[in-house]
Amino acid sequence: MTGFRLGAAVALILEITGELVIGSPGLGKQIAVAQSSDAVPAMYALVIVFGLIGVIVNVAVRAVERRVLRWHPSVRREVVS
Repeated sequence: MTGFRLGAAVALILEITGELVIGSPGLGKQIAVAQSSDAVPAMYALVIVFGLIGVIVNVAVRAVERRVLRWHPSVRREVVS
């Protein structure tokens, strides 16, 4: 499960990088367009949106991990009785 959580974070980073470099449509391309057109507030807003998406994905995967692995001692220590 830890590998899945880390893989989700890496996939999000690679998706952003791919859109920035290749220019395929998406939020990464919007960041590049905002940067090149000197729309600094819009660029930072998009970066914050990506950060929030990353946090949401991490929290969701942690919730799945706690539910699926509640039998594991490392997860049982986290759950309050």
